Amino acid sequence: MATKLIPILLLSFLGGVGLRSFFDVSLELSWAIFGALCGFMAVQYSLLKSFRFEKVSILALALLLFFLGIIRLSYFEKNIEKDNLHNFYGEILTIEGVVLENKFTQASQRIVALSDEGKILLVTKVFPQYKYGDVLSISGSIEEPKNFKNINMKKILAKDKIYSQMVFPKIEKIGFAPPSKIMRSLLLIKEEFERKLKSVLPEPHFSLASGMLLGNEGVLEESVKEAFQKSGTIHILVLSGYNITVVGAALLQFFGFLPAVLGIILFVLMTGAEAPAVRAAIMGIIGLLVFYSGRAKTAVLVLFWSAFLMVMWSPAVLSFDRGFQLSFLATLGLIVASPFFLKKLSFLPKIFSIKENAASTLGAQIFVLPLLLSWGNFVSFLSPIANIFIVAVVPYVMAFSFLGGLVAFMFKNLGVWIASVSYVLISYQIYAAKFFSIF
Repeated sequence: MATKLIPILLLSFLGGVGLRSFFDVSLELSWAIFGALCGFMAVQYSLLKSFRFEKVSILALALLLFFLGIIRLSYFEKNIEKDNLHNFYGEILTIEGVVLENKFTQASQRIVALSDEGKILLVTKVFPQYKYGDVLSISGSIEEPKNFKNINMKKILAKDKIYSQMVFPKIEKIGFAPPSKIMRSLLLIKEEFERKLKSVLPEPHFSLASGMLLGNEGVLEESVKEAFQKSGTIHILVLSGYNITVVGAALLQFFGFLPAVLGIILFVLMTGAEAPAVRAAIMGIIGLLVFYSGRAKTAVLVLFWSAFLMVMWSPAVLSFDRGFQLSFLATLGLIVASPFFLKKLSFLPKIFSIKENAASTLGAQIFVLPLLLSWGNFVSFLSPIANIFIVAVVPYVMAFSFLGGLVAFMFKNLGVWIASVSYVLISYQIYAAKFFSIF
């Protein structure tokens, strides 16, 4: 009985966090209800000398976790009190900060820097490029982050404790002091791998492969990006638990469970071991449990416990981290729906794992589709079919891209030959996405 209730209770906590993400709920009232529920359960236990899973008790426990979720996010949002930069909105300041991360779009470089006053987002030109550990002198106007269309940038940045930004400030590099030597080493490996991958794949193939492998946005042409959005396959361009599970499943079939898990860990280390990649790897390994053990109920429990712990640590990821949402729902779809489709698609051949890939793709797509629609994406009614044709080659694209970039460290020409398989497969994906996007 208790085991069956765990997903419901964990969902209660996630529901509390989700509600608090969009509505301002009184912290004092939440504590009062939480305390009353604790008192009720304590009295019940003292009278009965045991905890019985009756309807009233279950409801009380679920409400207890629900309000715990509200309280947890309320305290997380209080992190803004530790930030001083938001007190200077509209003022021109000169500060010093060390680069924690940077990402590139077609027209700009987005840098997260840590100063003595707090974290700040810097939007600046693509060149010169700055790296993790660079110490910068930054002069510009402190601004409050602005929301963009249906994207709540304030909340998305706040989940990483960023409450201020400067747009095209004056920047001067004045030193180098990486906060973590281990992270610096991992990011150096990632940067070098990215350079090698770029040397063996041209655009837009490099940007697509880089998105699947490293989670980079890259410099994709708008027409290509729009084709993936309209065909309902944009999720493959994000490093998620689904992508990693698909690759892990391929490794599982050829080498076994332990080598597949070790392969995922090596993959994450090679791509910088950043928080989104680590979360995706955890979801991916949970997905592998299904393929390996066939115990869907156990995998669901592990998935919900993992989500609970991740959200307890950083509650804002539940509503404002698209990578987390995509990883969780896709993995849940793999666990719950894939076995059903595996039976229904018995007519498909097993060669190259066609049947398994189709079943896992449809299972994940059923759960991911509402999320894509909630992001404002127009999705073709042929999206499930598009996913079968496009997602089916994702493990091979990722595998040959990864191997091509890896081999290019020693033998560039051989790396090009290996990556040429990815080139052909990515060309096919682009063509298929454009085809399905017209419906």
